[in-house]
Amino acid sequence: MKHEEAWKRLPDLLDDRDDADLLVHVRACPDCQRQLFLLGRVDRMLRTSAAEVGAAEKRRPSLRRLLVAAGAAAAAAAATVTLFFAHQGGKDELMLRTASGRPVGHAVIRRSDARNVSLALVARSLPVEGGHVFVLWAGDDERSVMQVGRFMVDRSGGCRVRFNLPATHSWRRFWVTVPGKAATVVAST
Repeated sequence: MKHEEAWKRLPDLLDDRDDADLLVHVRACPDCQRQLFLLGRVDRMLRTSAAEVGAAEKRRPSLRRLLVAAGAAAAAAAATVTLFFAHQGGKDELMLRTASGRPVGHAVIRRSDARNVSLALVARSLPVEGGHVFVLWAGDDERSVMQVGRFMVDRSGGCRVRFNLPATHSWRRFWVTVPGKAATVVAST
């Protein structure tokens, strides 16, 4: 089963319409697992909201109850729209911080095609005492580690760089080191 077809059929699993091919794909695909988890949360929110609205209709509805129910429905709808557009944009943002917690940049990950994700790193105020060249590393949930590449910063420690990473991993951790000193972490997410 192709990923795109499985992605469209994920809501079927919420209605107990089990499909062996779909389940096989979901077991092997971290993106589909995450989406199914998020869809389940939205489904529970909608069902809870519907149950609250149903119970409120049995009672004499007050303006406050109507507003609460409308707010819950709007929140559930907003969550559904956010999930839909989050997949369309396929975007994750991560903050890059020094060991002391000072923010020095951020990374934006987007799906660029079926095989790659694009990482845009924008740094500012990276410590340049040790030089103007740094190494970016990436790690996933399964503890795979990959050297993404080298990049240079200006005198103020700032840069804008873009790298491509294989989409076969769920990249969640990034860190910056000095070349030749992989254990010396300058900043991390």
